Amino acid sequence: MLEAAKERLQEAKNALARGDFEQGLVELSAAIELEPSIDAYLIRAEAHFARKDYNSALADVDKAEEVYDANPKSTSIDWEKIEEAKTRFLDAKNPDPGPPIRQRISVMLPISTIDPAEIFIKISKRRDISTDGKTLLRRHGSVIYDMEILDRNPVWADSIIELTKGTRAFFHAEQVANHAGFFHLQAPNLEFAQTTKNQYQVASELLHTLDPLMRAINAPVALIRNSNQVNACEEIFNCASEETSANVCAAYCKVYNDETNGFLFSVGMHSLGYPDAEIPHDLIPLEFVQEVLYEFLEYQVKNLTWNVVSSLQFTSSITNQTYLLGRFECDRFDPLKDARFNQFGTWVFAEPEAEQTGHDAVTIEQ
Repeated sequence: MLEAAKERLQEAKNALARGDFEQGLVELSAAIELEPSIDAYLIRAEAHFARKDYNSALADVDKAEEVYDANPKSTSIDWEKIEEAKTRFLDAKNPDPGPPIRQRISVMLPISTIDPAEIFIKISKRRDISTDGKTLLRRHGSVIYDMEILDRNPVWADSIIELTKGTRAFFHAEQVANHAGFFHLQAPNLEFAQTTKNQYQVASELLHTLDPLMRAINAPVALIRNSNQVNACEEIFNCASEETSANVCAAYCKVYNDETNGFLFSVGMHSLGYPDAEIPHDLIPLEFVQEVLYEFLEYQVKNLTWNVVSSLQFTSSITNQTYLLGRFECDRFDPLKDARFNQFGTWVFAEPEAEQTGHDAVTIEQ
């Protein structure tokens, strides 16, 4: 079977060399069916890439990565080929890299032990993450994380338990109440040069790093300090396995209802490099307002609005209405003391013909 796979692979190379991509793809698929290999997947990925089918190219790179992970004889040269191809394909698919890195993301993980040796042993047993005691690395990522182990803090624990009430399972709160300490993770590490391209990628890779990390140290929940959003371990796992812009926004952002002043607002979009948003209660019916808010947050990420300075129009598919949004400074939190402060500001919803009041319009330079 191995020899037959080699023959089909050579036929594929010959077809590609003469520009016959259709035949080349047929031969490559046959070779992979006989004997999946890193080279076969990467060659087929290049064929897809030449036809500008970036999704199929990236899917084959992921398959090559799976072969790499499953074979203990895989080499660093194999990995370099995979990483180079993935970087090149992603660059072609997403030519605009999005918001630059200007925000550190801080995460607290309640843990059952604060013995560094025990924690490092647990992490070292994972193939996808490693640590030197001060920083954490994800093997397939480009973000370097600062980490520290903190003693039990009942104030933080009570805060997490309070934030989980009504939204998480009872046993999560029980595990937090019985924790021994906290594993504190910050992304990215600022002392090292990062090959990470943008703020959104930092947030995305952090979710993929939290997945194996929480499994390794048995952390029941993750507190995103930039928004006070608490994610149960199952939610992190689901987001990491099926990442979408909507899932990433939901993981980092928390929605608050200011009943006194009559509006709903988000906190946490600065983790992704974007402003938060605010919607007055009298603008959108209450049964739709939260959906519209999340719809707009996802819209920002999909449309790369990070460099829009002062105003934009947004049409909601939920209400079928178009809204004019003005961008203002974040005035809810202390910029020096509160991780929830959004340095990129806040988008405020209004009807196109309505005059915005109660704020002084500003231009926030990127």
